[in-house]
Amino acid sequence: MVAALSGCAAFAIDTMIPAFAAIREAFDLAPDSTRTSLTITLFFFGNGLGFFFYGPLADSVGRKRVIEVSLALYALAALAAAFAPSLTVLYLARFVWGFASAGPRILSQAILRDRFEGTALARAMTMVMTIFYIVPIIAPIAGRGILELGGWRWVFGSSTVLATLLITWTLRLPETLAPANQRPFRPGAVVGGLKIVAQHPVTRWYGLSVAVGFGAFYSFLGSSELILSDVFGRPNWFVPFFVIASFLTSGVAFTANRALKRVRPRSWAIGAGAAFLAASALLLIAALVADGRPNVWLFLALYVAANASFSAVFPTANSIALQPMGPLAGTAAAAMGAATSVVGATLAALIDRSVDDSITPVAFGYVIYASLALGAQLMGYRAEASAE
Repeated sequence: MVAALSGCAAFAIDTMIPAFAAIREAFDLAPDSTRTSLTITLFFFGNGLGFFFYGPLADSVGRKRVIEVSLALYALAALAAAFAPSLTVLYLARFVWGFASAGPRILSQAILRDRFEGTALARAMTMVMTIFYIVPIIAPIAGRGILELGGWRWVFGSSTVLATLLITWTLRLPETLAPANQRPFRPGAVVGGLKIVAQHPVTRWYGLSVAVGFGAFYSFLGSSELILSDVFGRPNWFVPFFVIASFLTSGVAFTANRALKRVRPRSWAIGAGAAFLAASALLLIAALVADGRPNVWLFLALYVAANASFSAVFPTANSIALQPMGPLAGTAAAAMGAATSVVGATLAALIDRSVDDSITPVAFGYVIYASLALGAQLMGYRAEASAE
């Protein structure tokens, strides 16, 4: 259930990508118009705004009601997008849809923190991410199939069906927020909660390591197609590469789940962070030796290794960051989610804008971000150890 909730936003984005051409045609746009990409941008803007609403609200009134309300709004926004008579209405619906999707994403993490602690929390996070990494594979395929059967409006309508099923599923979910941990939903209390999150050294440093690491991962999502096409001249490789990479990443997350039976979460996170840096360094060496164009198979192996290593860092470091935030799990998840979106997207843009006919800028970016992420983890490790 939690894995399905955490994948709502990805489903809403990835299913619509195959429908871009049909949407352009429906609204009389040029075949190469970029106005459809605004549906993604506005979704992310709404998503970022929703973090700061749903997290504190869930710490006040509980997880169950907030999930059900946000899923209901998600379903209505998807339905509005499906029946949008104009591009303006579609833009508005996508913004509200993004705002609604922040609820399931944030609350899925808060629920895990309510139910688990320590290693059990880390293992729960890694199992959720094992399933989550499959969504970018399934969603575009589902979107393409729905598009062929019923058209682009049915693609949006499928998210209404998904949200309705999830609302039905969550009816059996017990409230996980203890009454003693409820906080008032007032501006002063919300700001105070965010200050507590930012000032706790373990939460701050591990949260920062995840946000910086996502600078590389978001770049992977945004630049892979361009690199394979422009640098290596193999545009047809992107889809099979992305599918294989996603399955391998999911496999690494599952391996983390198994390994955490025997290894402490912070030790695993540090080890995975070191592997992330090592793979990134090898990628840079390969780029420098080959003047920015190494053997394509070597590049793919190191590229996947770096991103797969980060997939082992993310859920474990995230669980460690949430560990001290029991009474503030919703607010903490919201703050970390917003930081990941803003910091990660900004850092990824620096890499994406530098991609030309060489992978060297990408490799440099990976080494820098992996170094910063590992450094932040070590600071968090030190803070966590000193608190014991």
